[in-house]
Amino acid sequence: MPQRLRIDRGFTIGAGAVQCWTWNWHGEPDADRGPVLFVADPKDVPPQRVVLVTYDIAKCRAGPNEPYPSEVFYEFKIRNDSNITVAFRLEIVLLDDLPVRDTA
Repeated sequence: MPQRLRIDRGFTIGAGAVQCWTWNWHGEPDADRGPVLFVADPKDVPPQRVVLVTYDIAKCRAGPNEPYPSEVFYEFKIRNDSNITVAFRLEIVLLDDLPVRDTA
C-alpha cells in the first residue's frame, strides 16, 4: 500500500525562487524507495494564491568514492511561481510496494 509522508521542518521558499533538493534514506536496509513522488505542499491559508512547482525528479545512485557507495538517492527542484514567500511541507508518496514486471 502506498505511504504518504508529510515532513514539516519549517521549509520556506522566496517569491520566484528555485530550490534544488536531494533526499535519501542512506544507511537504512532498503535505501531504494522508488518509485517516489515529491510535492511541495503550501502550509496554512496564504494571503493570496500560491503556486509551488515540483519538477526534474531524478533517481540517482552514489559513486564508489561517495559516502554511501552505490546507494540510491533522489534529486528534484521546487519553484515558487508566486510573488510572495511561501512556507511549505514536503510531501513524499512512496510507491515501493508496487509489483515489478521486468520486460526485455
